[in-house]
Amino acid sequence: MTTRTAHIYAYNDQSLYQGLLKNEPAAFEFIYKKNFPAVRQQVKQYGGSEDDAKDIFQEGMIALWNNIRSGTYQLREGVKMSTYLIQICKLRWMDRMKKASFRYEVKKASYTEPATEAEEIEWIDREEQTAFQRNFAQLGERCQDLLKRFYFMRQSLQEIALAMSIGEATAKNEKYRCMQRLKKIVLKQH
Repeated sequence: MTTRTAHIYAYNDQSLYQGLLKNEPAAFEFIYKKNFPAVRQQVKQYGGSEDDAKDIFQEGMIALWNNIRSGTYQLREGVKMSTYLIQICKLRWMDRMKKASFRYEVKKASYTEPATEAEEIEWIDREEQTAFQRNFAQLGERCQDLLKRFYFMRQSLQEIALAMSIGEATAKNEKYRCMQRLKKIVLKQH
């Protein structure tokens, strides 16, 4: 085993976070080796190819890296960076499928074998998503609608303003206020 390979397996979320901030190639390699198989499994489960999985993973990595560098993503106890990345990839794949108007059938997973790491990640993902949905439900309907349009439907502020019959500047300000409310709700839980 080379020194570089030995170093790759020494990452925890804190050192990985720092490694990504410093653009350490080994940190990116570690994330790829550790998380790509789960993303590939998700994408293939919903009808995607190996190339689709690679594209989605790259988009997810860029989003994670940008969120770390901008301070949008912060380490939190009980929330693994890998779970966050996999969720980003999942949402991006679902968004891509929706835009392409794919029809898909969810394949029923076989649980006869012992739980794999991917199944464990999926379970953690569902738990985090349930917690997020509880927090999100505490926002008013207008905030929920605006944030869904922006983050999940990927509508521009101009499209949102038009759909909600408000000005683009108002849409931008409301989105900011809604995110601040959501952050306060989430922080109260921790």
